[in-house]
Amino acid sequence: MKIFFPHDSVRPQQSELINDIVKALHEGKTLVANAPTGIGKTASSIAPALSFAIQNNLKVFFLTPKSSQHEIAIQTVKMMNEKFGLKIKAIDLVGKGKMCIHPLVSHVGAGFYEACNSAKKSGKCVFYSNTKGSTKKQKADALKRKSDVLTQYGNSYDKIKNACFVKELCPYEVTIEMIRGANLVICDYFHIFNDEIRQGILGQAGITLGECILIVDEAHNLPKRVRDMLSTTLKAEDLKKAQDEAKTIADEDAMKALDEIILEFSSLVNNIPFGEAEAVLDPDSILPLRLLAKKKLDLLEDAASVFMNKINKENSFLLASAVFLHTLCQQKKHTLHMVERQKNSLRVSIYPLDPSELTADVFKKSASAVLMSGTLTPLDMYADILGIEDFVLKEYTSPFPKENCLNLFVDRTTTKYTERNSAQYDEIASIITMTTAIVPGNSIVFFPSFEILKVIEPRLGIGRKVLIQEKLMSQEKKSRLVSDFKALGRGFGGVLLAVSGGSIAEGVDFPGENLRCAIIVGIPFAKVSFQSKALIDFYEKKFHKGWDYAYNAPAINRAVQAAGRVIRTESDRGVCIFLDKRFSEPMYKKFFPKNFSAITTGSPEELVKKFKF
Repeated sequence: MKIFFPHDSVRPQQSELINDIVKALHEGKTLVANAPTGIGKTASSIAPALSFAIQNNLKVFFLTPKSSQHEIAIQTVKMMNEKFGLKIKAIDLVGKGKMCIHPLVSHVGAGFYEACNSAKKSGKCVFYSNTKGSTKKQKADALKRKSDVLTQYGNSYDKIKNACFVKELCPYEVTIEMIRGANLVICDYFHIFNDEIRQGILGQAGITLGECILIVDEAHNLPKRVRDMLSTTLKAEDLKKAQDEAKTIADEDAMKALDEIILEFSSLVNNIPFGEAEAVLDPDSILPLRLLAKKKLDLLEDAASVFMNKINKENSFLLASAVFLHTLCQQKKHTLHMVERQKNSLRVSIYPLDPSELTADVFKKSASAVLMSGTLTPLDMYADILGIEDFVLKEYTSPFPKENCLNLFVDRTTTKYTERNSAQYDEIASIITMTTAIVPGNSIVFFPSFEILKVIEPRLGIGRKVLIQEKLMSQEKKSRLVSDFKALGRGFGGVLLAVSGGSIAEGVDFPGENLRCAIIVGIPFAKVSFQSKALIDFYEKKFHKGWDYAYNAPAINRAVQAAGRVIRTESDRGVCIFLDKRFSEPMYKKFFPKNFSAITTGSPEELVKKFKF
């Protein structure tokens, strides 16, 4: 099979990955690949997948956790077309809310899909009406209006959105129609792993999962993202405000329905033990509310539509209540339900535990799949928790010279809860201060939490400009913080104090002079909560690996992700310091990638001094 690889040369690691993908495609298997930064995962996966798909009349879905990662896939296809004279058609599909141009509905947060459906049903969305039409003449007019846009393959969603705005068309519906003629669909996880959305997309395209090759990028994010799809929370006061809205539109049936729902919702407080603030609800306790939700959901959705149209609002408490009840009706078998009491407020939350209830069937029915990430270890864990059956597990070596990165495990400090004290914090601060003074350029210190950051920050004696990530930062502020930090790298250098597991630790590249050193303070475990305990118990029962799968492995992955900010290109050189004695212990060390190596030391300053940046 000819592979339409877009670049002039293929590196050894790329060749290995491509060959493994081709083998998995021919055998109809799922390749679970831990592929470090620099291999060129996007080109190495899209090229063989599209080459196979074109010859076998299949479609490729390239799934990402963030729309910012779509551009590189679009450019890869453009390069393939230019190099081989192909006409591969790619589309950029993002969330319906992000593509919406309706002046009111586009501003809805939670409950967007219900608001969108309401506007379509009531004829209040001219963009949808212009795209679809209902009568024969309207459909003919719609086809004429959108004909030019339907051929604009290979563009970012922004360009499609702008083209649709000019013609007063729904960008999302137009893009969905384009799938039928596309070879590659670049989209989000939820477009495939949300049952309702996937069925709508594939149904309109006239295809089944069996005709789709799935490439899941940054696949270490998939389990949490799938859980988040069916996670939701509702407060008792939101139901009461929804009742006020029903009263505004004089909807007696909705008011009565909410009376019943509020009564059942409020009774859940009886499950909280005396002196406690929260409790886990057993299936029998939540069942009456779930049965009630199934009966009253349509009624509340209709009332929300009438209210929003009458008041001319883009959101409502009726809608928020309907969204919660809809999720409650959708819930899977292994779901945690929580009830919490906060002062005069009562809150009920839904947390799915088993992502395989959504993912297993998708992988089983697809033609083939590739899951890839630089932190997809341990590989068998991801195969287990995602319910993948016919799989191939593979770890690849980094294409970057090993001597370019110095990894150090420092065994003289820890942030372990039982060992936290003032002397320990002083020791951590001292190592950070001395190390960052030696580094010729920028350093980032990643803390396990904002609480630890706040404790250690005043103890630092750093003689350079220090920037600090805040707990609640807007995207604009965060972008400015990163930009300011990178600018410091062009001069004397600065120090950024951030948190492992946050967007700076995972979603930002710092190539070259932008970053010379990363210090990971402590193992970034998730906070112990009812949710984390439930997840540990669930994986213990299912795999006998509760603590490893739900707690330890995700924490080490967060640490590795943070350290991965340092070496982003072949010419980068830098130091990664893991500042906690537990990192070198076998029970945690086993979760690092197989090709990872580190020196254990009590004096990192001496080794950093000798390193050639």
